[in-house]
Amino acid sequence: MPLGRPIRHRLLSVAVLGLVTAGLAGDALYRAISVSQSQRMERGREAVRDEIDRLGFAGAAGLPATISPIVGMRGGVLAGPGDVEHLRAAVPALWRPTLEALVARLAPGGGVVGDEVGLGGGQLVARAAPLAGGGIVWAAVLVRPSPTLQSWRLLLVALTVSALLLVASASFSLVTLKRAAGSLRGALAALADDRAVGVATLARHLAEARRIQEQLGKDLARQERLAALGRVVAGVAHEVRNPLASIKLRLDLAAGAPGLPEATRGAIGQASAEIMRLDRLVADLLIVAGRAPGRRAPLDLGALLRARGEALGPWAALRGIRIVARGGGETVGDADALARALDNVLRNAVEASPDGGAVEAVVEVVEDGPGGWRVQIADRGAGVPAGRAAEIFEPFFTTKPDGTGLGLAISRAIARAHGGDLTYARGEGVTRLELTLPRVPAGEAAA
Repeated sequence: MPLGRPIRHRLLSVAVLGLVTAGLAGDALYRAISVSQSQRMERGREAVRDEIDRLGFAGAAGLPATISPIVGMRGGVLAGPGDVEHLRAAVPALWRPTLEALVARLAPGGGVVGDEVGLGGGQLVARAAPLAGGGIVWAAVLVRPSPTLQSWRLLLVALTVSALLLVASASFSLVTLKRAAGSLRGALAALADDRAVGVATLARHLAEARRIQEQLGKDLARQERLAALGRVVAGVAHEVRNPLASIKLRLDLAAGAPGLPEATRGAIGQASAEIMRLDRLVADLLIVAGRAPGRRAPLDLGALLRARGEALGPWAALRGIRIVARGGGETVGDADALARALDNVLRNAVEASPDGGAVEAVVEVVEDGPGGWRVQIADRGAGVPAGRAAEIFEPFFTTKPDGTGLGLAISRAIARAHGGDLTYARGEGVTRLELTLPRVPAGEAAA
């Protein structure tokens, strides 16, 4: 907030007007003092001239030399330049050198001589003139300054000091106002910054709250979908597993009958395998719906990953894709469930890879956070379409014509049931699915 021009102009006007007024008053006083002193000197000169004329008219027979009608005037008639005794007797001792020198300067037959000398705080005005009969007339008066001269001088000094104080006061007021305006401007700037920071912080908190609200909404919707799926799966499992078990039992009994042709025995075996596949599918759906996996035991995560890679190797080779697995680490979990999770992720990576490509599967240690293991499976396929990456773990979401949309949903459910997670990332032309699992709990591996 800058200092307003009207305020600055008024303060400067007050200072300038005060200075001009004091200057004019001082000049007037100085001129008055000078005029008064000049007038007093002029009156002294006229008085001395008049006294010389009076004494010259009276001559030697006139009034006594020391008598004058003007107060303070001294004058007289001398017989000649050497008549100094009468001169000394008629004037104060301070005047004598000036008057003696003045009389000595008077030349015979010459004109009037005069002198003005500062004496005793005043001006001594003296004149001498020759007489026609051979004598000398002289007169002198001490012109003192006006009695009020000292008061006027003090008044002039007071006016000067007052003008300087007025200028100093106006300047100080101007500086003080500028400092106050600067402080106020800084305070307002700080307040504006604080307000901006507060608004920015509030906006950030609101954005964060909105993001959390949206995430909670998505999680709630997902939980509702999973709950609905769980109810459906529970009903399907109850209605399907019992008939499947009965069919499986009857097929096993038929396969054990003597004299059964090999073709029929092979058909029965394939039917039994399909029944087991359907049973695993029901089990996977139950895991997605929230059921805990089976019995957990210590296992080598690196060995499990390499075993699944080798099992899928021939199928991947038919597509011209290599599976490279490396790394290792121990954890505790359901080996069958984790194997299904790894199979689903590896199959997706192989199907997404371009011809002649490779799927890299690596087990790494996680140092930050609570720690654990990270199984990173990377491929150089096209990845998920932009904007749909958040949907890939939803049940029944798929981008493949013959897909069921349950593979990644099952894998994430298995990972989370083990205390880990499954995440998707895309960068620099590489798609990465990361399955994280905790380390072996203390004492559980030995047990």
